[in-house]
Amino acid sequence: MPTLTHIVNPLDPWGAGDYVSTYRTTFDIFSACGAYDVVALLHDFPFGSPPSETALAVTLASELVAATVDRPEVLPVFVSLTSGDPTPEVMARLDEAGGVPVLRGAVAGFGAIPRLAWWEGRHAARVASGPVRAAWTTLASDVPAWAYDADARSAAADGRPHAPVVIPERESLELLRAEGLPIVASVAIEGRDARTMLDRAAAAADEVGWPVAVKLDAPGLAHKSDVGAVVLGVASRRELEAAIRQVLAAGRDHEPDGVLIQPMAPAGVELIVGARRDPQFGPLVLVGIGGVLAEVLDDVVVRIAPIDAGHAKQMLDELRGARLLDGVRGRRGVNRTAVAEIIAGLGRALEAHPAWREVDLNPVIAGREAVAVDALIVADVRDPDWDYEDPGGGAHA
Repeated sequence: MPTLTHIVNPLDPWGAGDYVSTYRTTFDIFSACGAYDVVALLHDFPFGSPPSETALAVTLASELVAATVDRPEVLPVFVSLTSGDPTPEVMARLDEAGGVPVLRGAVAGFGAIPRLAWWEGRHAARVASGPVRAAWTTLASDVPAWAYDADARSAAADGRPHAPVVIPERESLELLRAEGLPIVASVAIEGRDARTMLDRAAAAADEVGWPVAVKLDAPGLAHKSDVGAVVLGVASRRELEAAIRQVLAAGRDHEPDGVLIQPMAPAGVELIVGARRDPQFGPLVLVGIGGVLAEVLDDVVVRIAPIDAGHAKQMLDELRGARLLDGVRGRRGVNRTAVAEIIAGLGRALEAHPAWREVDLNPVIAGREAVAVDALIVADVRDPDWDYEDPGGGAHA
């Protein structure tokens, strides 16, 4: 190679001397070194593909085939740049070699190669671990008339679609705690008068530890912070009374049951962890950068449930804001294992409760540990294992 050549991957041997011997050496070294699974030739066909260009492309393609023919662990690939397509002569030579893949365009071609590797690795792992859902192995035996959700099938058959029920935060937190998820402690203080509620609220704050968060306990109110029904960092009895007055006033149109007293979670990254029962795919889980900006940022990753903690960690890696989890501007990185266990656990919980349609944990505070400080469950029907009030006043069966 010339002195000025950069010996790197990818390597450009064009103009280094005799094309055949230079490319032959290059292909042999790349194929024999054991570092690569794919060796690709990039060739730029000029418009019209003159005979000399076609002859050179056939020759170089033959050298690529020769370097890999006795090395089945190496896949030869021909990448045609977008100025022209491979000629019939080149395609015939590649077909003779057993069908060497032809990819068009550098960006598309080099995007396809790692995706293929990703798929092969995922397929191998799935062969070892088995399908996500055991019933899937029988799906190919027939064309299903309906999708996954058997409840949707029965509802459509009898003409009685199930109306959703929003389970209040207090009951949602308890349901999820019973499923083993790390949920912040919460004490409910019933009432609508701040003065009469103060002593009980202060005792609750002593129990869970100051400072505390004060939230309105109002069935049917999903986004409390939007109406000012959440006060954080309450550190004294005087602040506590003011916070109770504020959240009760903010929720006066929602017929509140009282307030919730919660300890302040340690500082960390706010995430949203959710689950949903899709009519076609069944239980799904998602994770994203959360807090009050979750819907604005729209940075989420979705998977079919159930999943294990290993796959949940992969979800975290795919977030656009994944670097936030590693610690920025002097902040400590989050415990990804703890977050992954919440994602996997929520998927299992959704499978265990066929009545649950959606579950929303927002935010989950991720730091050295991970804890959900707010939760909401939307159910299709009354869960026989939990006696909760229907905020709509109707009966569900």
